[in-house]
Amino acid sequence: MHKKVIEVHKRVKLRGQKSFTAKLSDAEIEKFCVLSDEAKAVLDMAVHKFALSFRSIKKIQKVARTIADLDESEIIQKPHLLEALSYRRR
Repeated sequence: MHKKVIEVHKRVKLRGQKSFTAKLSDAEIEKFCVLSDEAKAVLDMAVHKFALSFRSIKKIQKVARTIADLDESEIIQKPHLLEALSYRRR
């Protein structure tokens, strides 16, 4: 796992992020947390179904970005977003 975390950290730096994903600003989230069309549709459904706040949406996007990085994916895919939603506190 340590090796995988180091690889993710390298990928984050190559992508141009200056800070960890958890510390991204709203503008940086829009730039670095790119969702596939399927993932966008899932997020839209979740926003309406769970009445997610703006803050919750941004947290979910950042968790999904980290999951996508661990999966070596440049774009956040539907499974990454679903996993991030599963970690959401209710």
